[in-house]
Amino acid sequence: MKEKKILLPSDPSGVRSPWFWIGTWSMGGEGFGKGDLRESLDVINAAIEAGISHFDTAGFYAHGRSEELLARAVGKKRGSIFVSTKGGLVWEGRRVEHRGSPSELEEQLHASLKRLRTDYIDLFQLHWPDPEIPVGESIDALKSFKQSGMIRYWGVGNLTEAQVDSFLRADKDIPHQVHYNPVHRSDDVLNAGKERCINCITSPLEQGLLGAGKSSKGKNGIGKSDVRNRNPRFGEANVIKWSQELQRLAGASKVVSVLAWICSRPYVNAVISGPRKKDQLDELASFLKFVEKEDLISSAKGISVLSETKTKDKVRPEIWEHLSEGPQ
Repeated sequence: MKEKKILLPSDPSGVRSPWFWIGTWSMGGEGFGKGDLRESLDVINAAIEAGISHFDTAGFYAHGRSEELLARAVGKKRGSIFVSTKGGLVWEGRRVEHRGSPSELEEQLHASLKRLRTDYIDLFQLHWPDPEIPVGESIDALKSFKQSGMIRYWGVGNLTEAQVDSFLRADKDIPHQVHYNPVHRSDDVLNAGKERCINCITSPLEQGLLGAGKSSKGKNGIGKSDVRNRNPRFGEANVIKWSQELQRLAGASKVVSVLAWICSRPYVNAVISGPRKKDQLDELASFLKFVEKEDLISSAKGISVLSETKTKDKVRPEIWEHLSEGPQ
């Protein structure tokens, strides 16, 4: 993959898979059913020990507790860990509000620096565009944070195809978090960013719906207060049926197959998966071992993480076809 499509920590020695990131949204003990902060901390520590160096969080996640948890794990290893966090979404009581003005983003950045116990952020992103603030103003603020030395890179999240064309036209290799997986396609957005973005995939397992745990049952597998009740996919019968058929076809390799398919899609440059339990991290480790064993990393510059030809050859045809067709 093209070198500029890869972001590295300030000390890159020992980095094994810079395109594979761990997300921390579900680790803060809020919104995803009963959580265990000690287990979440163990998951982060185990990931670091396994050579995973990139972690994505946000001040919005669990009211800042996900950032605080990550800080506990990083500690003195700060230079070898790539920390990505985000601003633009805040809690106002029990409501979620967009706050993307320059002054508000700066305030959120300082709060994140404090919670993460660091004097710099590797990557600070606009979580979502604020409908009340021109996207260009938010981006100018991010650029100013980089110039001041508070962040090493700036990025964006959840832009539309039109917004990528409009607001990133003059920029190059800007990290953009894009929601993408077999049941939530965003091919047009990925394509729009092929020359100017580092496309970082979020929710590759659709918040667990495409995994092998209880949440793969949709709303029947989560509690009433679970934030995933707001995800329409969790209530769509055709999606649940499709996922169950994928489970039948792939068995224990379901997660590996989904991630392999995603990482071989055009213009996918990184993937962010969010385990909060050890068995979930083990599934991700199996995927990384599969990639390494089969030598699947793409040699085509900037096209995708994995070679589509090699990957397709290692996934059974009926599974590949099922993933490519998606729910009908």
